[in-house]
Amino acid sequence: MTRAEKIILGATLAIVLLLVVLETITPKEPNWTPTYTEYRNDPYACSLVRQRLGDLFPQGVTTVREPIYATAQRQLSPDNATPRVNHVFVERWLNLDPLDLQHLLKMVEAGDNAFIAAEGFGSMIEDTLGLSTAYRYEPLDSLSAQGIKEILLGDTAVLHYTVEPVRKAGEFRFGRGDMRNYFSRYAKDSAQVLAETWRNDPVLLRVPIGKGTLYLCSTPLAFTNYYLLKDDARGFMEKAFGLLPDRPVLWDEYYKAGRAGSTSPLRYILAQPALRWAYWTMIALLLLTVLVYARRRQRAIPVVAPPRNSSRDFADTMGRLYYFRGDHADLARKLSAQFREEVRRKLRLPQSEWDNRTLAEIARRSGIGEEELHHANRLMDFYATAELASEQQLLTLNKTLDRLRHKL
Repeated sequence: MTRAEKIILGATLAIVLLLVVLETITPKEPNWTPTYTEYRNDPYACSLVRQRLGDLFPQGVTTVREPIYATAQRQLSPDNATPRVNHVFVERWLNLDPLDLQHLLKMVEAGDNAFIAAEGFGSMIEDTLGLSTAYRYEPLDSLSAQGIKEILLGDTAVLHYTVEPVRKAGEFRFGRGDMRNYFSRYAKDSAQVLAETWRNDPVLLRVPIGKGTLYLCSTPLAFTNYYLLKDDARGFMEKAFGLLPDRPVLWDEYYKAGRAGSTSPLRYILAQPALRWAYWTMIALLLLTVLVYARRRQRAIPVVAPPRNSSRDFADTMGRLYYFRGDHADLARKLSAQFREEVRRKLRLPQSEWDNRTLAEIARRSGIGEEELHHANRLMDFYATAELASEQQLLTLNKTLDRLRHKL
């Protein structure tokens, strides 16, 4: 490497390091996209919520990265000795297929509890439980009392509980909270409203099913990192999870991040802007180095002749020799002797002579019929003493022995 190349390489590395440092120390704008996953620290993710959930449930919280029916196979197993559990789903939309919904309801009916917070629940859940959700949007009427109150609230959502004893907690305020999803229809004879918005739209339902209970919430944003850190909003999350009994909790990640989840270090590197830039810059420099040095140091590759197959050459020479001599009888004798020796080695026979006892032993060990073996033996005995043989007779013997060889 010349002096100029070393200077260029050093300057490039210095610039890359400077860019990485600047990217690291520059303040980042928070990502307000709702993901609800435990693998991100964004405001609308659930990493902090997942960590602090263990304070409310001392028996432990386990992350689930498999569909509901797979969990149900263990929970509903007759030999299952584990206690009943709480299933927690915090999703943007939870659209279960018939198989997953059937197994979820079976687990709840058997005694489990399920807490589902989502903006939409899909047609299967809504049709099965007789409910539907809607988004409350009404033009502001500055002359009405509700319009004036909504103007004063701005982008702040207000939720409150409707049942004792959590009703005494008062109102919970969620700044920057778009929590206008509510239950526009539900089975009033079986579902109980636990929480409402300031417009008295129901957002939290309790549905008893068998020995367990299903909780449905239409405001999943209330269960994210951002509101866990807000004193006037955190209580809603605590009261909602406090409705569940003290049992082991299964926190779902399958319907958000898939089966594998985020366990790869490379995925974490690519999720951080500074590390991502450093990673791709390193790959680009490596490729550039490989291309430059491959071009400078490449040389002609000598042509190496493949090794000769001397065994094939020998066989070809012997074949030509016998062909030109035309001594088919001698070749037939050699074929017979080789075949008998091959049979003796393969079947581990004590002798190579083919008498009646030997033929019976060959038939027993190989499964070839004795009649076929006797026929081949007569052919080989004939050519053992024959002085002349035609080419067609030699081909017939060869085909007979090949047929037996494939059956060994």
